[in-house]
Amino acid sequence: TEEANAALWRFCFDVDRVSTTEALKRPVDDPLPWMLADPRRLQRSTRDGVWVRLIDVAASLKLRRYMQADRLVLEVKDGMCPWNEAKFGLEGSTEGAECRPTESSPDLVLGVSDLASAYMGAVSFSTLSRAGKIEERTPGALLRADCMFAVQYPPWTPCNF
Repeated sequence: TEEANAALWRFCFDVDRVSTTEALKRPVDDPLPWMLADPRRLQRSTRDGVWVRLIDVAASLKLRRYMQADRLVLEVKDGMCPWNEAKFGLEGSTEGAECRPTESSPDLVLGVSDLASAYMGAVSFSTLSRAGKIEERTPGALLRADCMFAVQYPPWTPCNF
């Protein structure tokens, strides 16, 4: 439980004669820094541990649940899997989704690897756009995509694979 986790960390912090504590492979949204008396002393490094490759974009988007109901047209670029290089009409909600190839004008244009990161909730569409990875063709589509693909907890695993 969250209470047990906090109690275990408090115990570790209260051990005398310990000047350094290491917490390896923690999630990016870890509450641990907020438990510290002086979080500015924390030294953090980030490494990715979860890698995802969308082999079938339409099937993947259909299988996901979405935080907010909406519709988007995504134009996906994929130099490795030509069947993924298409425009996809996505209609998703908390109940499920439909996704089909479409000829409609895209709201967003992005690469499949960037879509995979957003699909998992590791990064927002807006952040990827600010990094020059996504082109917003319909004003407001980035925010709509952010709201649709939002997750309660970002992806995390303590195991490398």
